Amino acid sequence: MTGKPDETKTAKQKPRRPTLEEIPFVREVPVVANATMVVLRYVGAWLRAGDKESGGFGVRLLALGVTGYIAIYVAEKHPGLWYAYGGTAFVLVTAVAVRTGLSAGRTVKDLEAAPDPAPAEEKPLEPSTLNDHENAGEEHPEPETPVASPAEADAAFGLFVEHNVAFAVRTDPKGDRKGVHTDTLLKILHSAGILADWTEPMLRQKCKTLGIPVRTQMGIRGRNYFGVHVDDLEHALGRAVRLPPQLVLDGTLNAPAAPAAEPPAPPLEITLAQPPAGAG
Repeated sequence: MTGKPDETKTAKQKPRRPTLEEIPFVREVPVVANATMVVLRYVGAWLRAGDKESGGFGVRLLALGVTGYIAIYVAEKHPGLWYAYGGTAFVLVTAVAVRTGLSAGRTVKDLEAAPDPAPAEEKPLEPSTLNDHENAGEEHPEPETPVASPAEADAAFGLFVEHNVAFAVRTDPKGDRKGVHTDTLLKILHSAGILADWTEPMLRQKCKTLGIPVRTQMGIRGRNYFGVHVDDLEHALGRAVRLPPQLVLDGTLNAPAAPAAEPPAPPLEITLAQPPAGAG
């Protein structure tokens, strides 16, 4: 060793360039973009929910355009409003991002493709918790999902409409109720956890497909809306509408209904009903 320092030059390491996700605010751009897409989807769904037959879609689209025009016109005269618009948009997009669980690097498509969380595994019951008449090895079969053909599912749908029309007419104390609104039928289905992805226009189109007449204006308790009138339904059936047997007092199908607060539950076969073609 000569004692001289090593004159070999060490290669200088170049500083690593930060990725986009490491730059503050830049990594949040996907969140803002995805949340904005969700907001636009909500607006589109609101427009599509407008009833096309009664002009609701055009009215909603016109109202949206007029509101946007007024907002821009007022902002041109008062430029300070742009800050209020921007702040409102920021709060809305942030709320949607938090509500929908969006995060950096996670898109709307990822949320749609995410599998449902697996249900928690149930622990087997201890022999001491079983009833006296039950054995540890005895199994209780769960109710099976009904297997029905499309024709049987459509028949169950028609029976559901008939039962609810008959129930609404024959349990009305004043006797002036002549049918049921189509959105009321949809609420009954949704409350039973059936056809949760159906909309009211889809249900109305399904009724028309099955030959169930639907009136565009039917007054029930001071409210006019689409509905199935008992006279129209009985004319289409060629007979009087019938109640489900469990709601009949004396077993006669056309007898008065027993006192009940809840409308007839839909048959399970309706779960297999196919949406009408071209329904939106």
